[in-house]
Amino acid sequence: MTHNAMTQLTVETIRAELVALSTGRGLNLEKIAGSPLVKLPETPGEWTDDQRATALQRIITECCHALSQEKLRTGAQVGFNIDGEDTGDPSLTARIDALARRRGRHERTVREWFYRGTSEVALLLQQRVAELNIRDGWREYLENDGIVDLLEAGSHRFSLDRTEILVRLSGRFLTEVLVFRSLVALDDGVDHYVATSRYHSDPRPGVVFLEPLANCVVRRSAFTSNGHQVSELEFPATLPPGRRISFAYRLRVQSDREMVPVLSYVPKAQQDNRYILQVQFDPATTPDRLWYFAGVLGPETRLHPDNEHQWLRPSGLGYVRKGFVELSRGLHYGVAWDWPL
Repeated sequence: MTHNAMTQLTVETIRAELVALSTGRGLNLEKIAGSPLVKLPETPGEWTDDQRATALQRIITECCHALSQEKLRTGAQVGFNIDGEDTGDPSLTARIDALARRRGRHERTVREWFYRGTSEVALLLQQRVAELNIRDGWREYLENDGIVDLLEAGSHRFSLDRTEILVRLSGRFLTEVLVFRSLVALDDGVDHYVATSRYHSDPRPGVVFLEPLANCVVRRSAFTSNGHQVSELEFPATLPPGRRISFAYRLRVQSDREMVPVLSYVPKAQQDNRYILQVQFDPATTPDRLWYFAGVLGPETRLHPDNEHQWLRPSGLGYVRKGFVELSRGLHYGVAWDWPL
């Protein structure tokens, strides 16, 4: 089957192939490489099927994350097993059953979320592939060794003593994030911090731009194929073990896509002692309901809390602040909200 013939696949056919990819343990490169969908990208002739499968996996993941309806987005993420939780559930049915139990919903309801979400992903995938084919944009999705080098550059051990961010919105659109960090060196040779960021509503490369504000400069910077801004921030001097440094930077966002109504922070390999989240909503566009979550799995961030103390109320000017202490690696901390209908 030629590439031109493949690009004429209907959304329903693409949806059926996506459902097939979700079976078993979910989306992976081996299954994509064996799927008819791997012929969708009109990539340069020297590309291998493995490279096309890698690019397609990233785009399918982006399309899932870009779904605007939370239930459909979560259904697709859990169905494809790309929600970041790595539950180990061996089948699509097991993952759907687990989500249904967490949400207190019937299995048929959650399965419907998955199928409806997959239909929307199929449409987004068809549109995204057509866009990339027309403008020969597939080279953005080749593996970038420079990104790996940047991430490996952050391998020196340190403790994130304090992280404070201020998120600003205009209407329902994210405009900027101010980030203030304080870390303590645990090894010799700590002279930089690798900052990674991504606007999940719009994972296209170039949407997020990092600007150093205090006590750091950008040594080098790059975009990953799935929209992460990765920047190596250099400190004024190398830190000996036990030395603390504070620094700050700004993330500017340029996108016409509405923000997904959740701000989630997940501690990674380094220790996090304190995290303070501030949000400045547009005073003319404040949430209908707003709550915080702490120490939960990804799909649970959008659940309305049972504990009344988790509900938050912005100030008259749309400002809200929430602090978290002693964060656990791999769990989610932050706030979520519902916009007025």
